[in-house]
Amino acid sequence: MRISWVQGAIVLCGMLFGALAGRYYSGTYGAVLGVFVGFIASVLVIYVIRKVIQFKLKDLIGTAAGIASGVLLSTFAYSFLPVSFPTPAIEFMFRLFLALVFGYLGGLVGAKIAESISAPSRSPFRSSRNLKILDTSAIIDGRIADVCETGFLEYTFLVPSFVLRELQHIADSTDPLIRNRGRRGFEVLKRLKESKYVRVRIEDVDIPEAKEVDEKLIQLAKKYRSKIVTTDYNLNQVARLQGVEVLNINDLAKALRPVVLPGEHLEVFLIKKGKEAGQGVGYLEDGTMVVVEDGRSYIGSKVRILVTSLLQSPTGRIIFGRVEEVVKEKKPESAEREEKRGS
Repeated sequence: MRISWVQGAIVLCGMLFGALAGRYYSGTYGAVLGVFVGFIASVLVIYVIRKVIQFKLKDLIGTAAGIASGVLLSTFAYSFLPVSFPTPAIEFMFRLFLALVFGYLGGLVGAKIAESISAPSRSPFRSSRNLKILDTSAIIDGRIADVCETGFLEYTFLVPSFVLRELQHIADSTDPLIRNRGRRGFEVLKRLKESKYVRVRIEDVDIPEAKEVDEKLIQLAKKYRSKIVTTDYNLNQVARLQGVEVLNINDLAKALRPVVLPGEHLEVFLIKKGKEAGQGVGYLEDGTMVVVEDGRSYIGSKVRILVTSLLQSPTGRIIFGRVEEVVKEKKPESAEREEKRGS
């Protein structure tokens, strides 16, 4: 409301000043014309003020400095012109014209300089501290979209044009399996772009001096001080050797595995023999191996076990336990044969 009152006061003062000036020069008709001119002028003043308020400080300073420099340059240029004018009024109009032209050009140049100085802070690669570069393998993997849909991540993902070209090359493959992976990658990108939690920027950027896509990603991450999201083990290792931070989705999946402690119970389907005598082996949904003592006779059945110990190996975690009860028994061999005959 305060701004509206100020704007109204400016318009009222402009109309009043126009009426007084018009009446002074041309009487009643001049006063009416002055009210109209004052109204138009005050509205233009308000418009200019609102535009100036929207300017950023760097742009405003750059534009003002450019206008001032242009006006000074017009005065300097006029002194070198070998021109004489018949009346001071014509001379004044010509100098005003030069000042307007040079001031306008100076304002444009100053605004461009201010924009170039402040461009790094407004660039999509600098403005977001959460910028992450997506690798082709992470896009095709698809789990990143599932994680983003939960709302746990709020990143700005950068997809360089060379990654998009690689994805298109995979989607155009003659091998049906490879082609399906490429098409899945495009579906994942679509899901990410439609997500309300993350932003996806597909930018036409390239690193001409790098030939391989992995090297381009590493150089791009160095240039913009960003991290690479990938599932590629080799890219993971090479990037970290060069000082580039990597977010490996496989590491995230390992970190999110359910924590199982000795003394807790699990249900697992035993599918094969273990290395030691009498052992049966099964797997949890996340791929964790479960070794069950005296479980060999329960192979083909789903059993409830008591966790006795855990072992962290280089390839992952192994759970050891012993059978407490059978949840679902395997079918007798005779029943399986009859079922196969019926089918």
